[in-house]
Amino acid sequence: MGMQSDFGKKAAAAIIGGVPAILTSSAAVATEGTNEWFGVDDGRLLAVLFVVHWGILTLWLKQYGDADEDTDFFGEIDYTNN
Repeated sequence: MGMQSDFGKKAAAAIIGGVPAILTSSAAVATEGTNEWFGVDDGRLLAVLFVVHWGILTLWLKQYGDADEDTDFFGEIDYTNN
């Protein structure tokens, strides 16, 4: 009987710990009244949206992923007005 109460406590703790994560991530689904993810009612369109965005991200990271963030793109600002 002691094991059942331990299991019950662990299961309850896992459920209680998971509920906030599920509730906060549900805002990211953003159904926009269509009851579909991101307001898109066709899964193919949703797939294209994600693939295109990931493709653009991949291209950007290939070009600028190893850029040194310590250097300023426009150069340093000269505050001495020389």
